Amino acid sequence: MTYVRLCDLGDVYLCFMVKHADICVDELCNLKSLSAKALERVIRTSESVFLPKGTTVFEENQQLNKLYCIKEGACKFSTMDTSGREHILRFLGKGEIMGKRSLISNKGAKVTATTLTDTELYCLDKNEISDNLRVNTNFCNDLLNAMVQDINLNQNARIAFSPHKGIRERLINLLIYLAEKFGLEANGKLVMRLRREDMASVLGTSPEYIINLLTQFKQKKILTISKGEIVLGDMEKLKTLI
Repeated sequence: MTYVRLCDLGDVYLCFMVKHADICVDELCNLKSLSAKALERVIRTSESVFLPKGTTVFEENQQLNKLYCIKEGACKFSTMDTSGREHILRFLGKGEIMGKRSLISNKGAKVTATTLTDTELYCLDKNEISDNLRVNTNFCNDLLNAMVQDINLNQNARIAFSPHKGIRERLINLLIYLAEKFGLEANGKLVMRLRREDMASVLGTSPEYIINLLTQFKQKKILTISKGEIVLGDMEKLKTLI
């Protein structure tokens, strides 16, 4: 094991070399389109890094030299407006990749990526991935398909969280989205425990209003709240409220 400094942001994290059996990159079909020799090179130049909740993986406009895949945990993409207000654009979970656009365009990242939970990332060397894209058509197609999926996911999220809908409806959409993307525990508790501030950022409102709406939902028995964590009951009933 080694210690690495991630993205030159100053903090040092524990890092392990990646093993073949560990690699699980859903968006690139688990790298199955690579030859055995190419896969061995990717593994040799890749690392697995553990990052605590709230860690910045990379910042908006930062030049990236890695392709990041979430092994365990979750991250968010966000941007900052001129007034310093954060706007959350997307949530990412296990098997999803960060840094694809920068890999293709060689431009700085369009978003800031931050861990929402304690997270383990695969860090794949950008040069090694780029070399494979140039010589392997199937691998290139896998990446292009992953980017098309991103567009579809972003479009679906825009529809679900459209500002033309009321905050109440959009909050219900967000709860359903979190349940379907990250899952529920056996008792119906959301696996992804978002701060009220993060919910407010996604929906373009204040944390106080989110708290007020969640309290209303609790009173109407749409959900329960246990120690600040949201527990959903009947998902089908919840969907009828949209």
